Amino acid sequence: MKTNKYIRIQVCNIVLICAMISGISNCFASDVTSAEIFGSIKNRENVIKSDTYKTATFSLLTQDLKSDPNHGHLLRDCSLVWKKDDTRMKIVYNYRHDPIYISPDSKGSQPINYDKDKRRIVWRKVETYIISTSEKIEMLDKLQSMCVSPNGDIEKFPGVFTAKHIFREGSNLSGDGHFKYFLLAAGLSFSNYIDVNSIDIIKMPNGNSMEINSSGIFRVNTKGRWKLTVDSNEGYFVREASFTMEGLDKPSLELSTSNVIKKDGLEYARRGRIVFNNEPRDYRDYEDIDICVKDNQELRQEIEQQLEEPLPVGSQIIDFAGGKPTVTTIK
Repeated sequence: MKTNKYIRIQVCNIVLICAMISGISNCFASDVTSAEIFGSIKNRENVIKSDTYKTATFSLLTQDLKSDPNHGHLLRDCSLVWKKDDTRMKIVYNYRHDPIYISPDSKGSQPINYDKDKRRIVWRKVETYIISTSEKIEMLDKLQSMCVSPNGDIEKFPGVFTAKHIFREGSNLSGDGHFKYFLLAAGLSFSNYIDVNSIDIIKMPNGNSMEINSSGIFRVNTKGRWKLTVDSNEGYFVREASFTMEGLDKPSLELSTSNVIKKDGLEYARRGRIVFNNEPRDYRDYEDIDICVKDNQELRQEIEQQLEEPLPVGSQIIDFAGGKPTVTTIK
């Protein structure tokens, strides 16, 4: 009987201790307000949004469909310079694999063209230049043309083809998306998308993280729910995030960050992964992210020059500014 009484006492003590721990956890969560967490996130991003020039470099690794001309892993070496209302980016493409021959009978996600000798025609980007200001949003692509025969022989044609794209403000088609995704991969710019007035805080079991649920947006007129996992020991830095569009039951976008560093008054992740949950899933790995609070006038001038100089004969201008695209060929 004494033994049973002793066991009952110990069980009661354990229950009491668990209740105390739970109470402490709930108090910890309630001690932090949504405004404080949002303020920490926004303060970190104020430098990124300021009217002082910033320069960044990073590598973007993607894995494309076999039916896509990139075929396999594609590495983009990116460099950009920006300040408030002025973003410029240069992208250099490095292909890890040669294009492959695809039979006309195969089904792919992109149209496949063939020449008179039944060789597959492939266009690969070589360089891209992007400028986005309050006055204009433009993107210049330089592409190389090649053909792949049924036995796998590749013929590359000399020179490059140039295509210039002109977008209207707020267009989802614009190359400005490259800049948006880069910031998210670095763990930044979330204050642009989440609604501070609808934040719910959930304390995670490990005690070092909190889950933030909030309504918000992602693209223009794209509403949904954000879920952020923030590190309470690192100023509520975003470690994981997902966005679920209205009407869907699973996230359309998932994100994770790693290797957070602090320098020059900045705090950002050196690596980030963004996954778009379309079919098939689109993985984008951002690596070796480096951001500095300084101007790169040489890069700004190079991008400006590429977009302002006269286009070669045969180049195309695709203008989306009026809504319906118009195509002009330079003669």
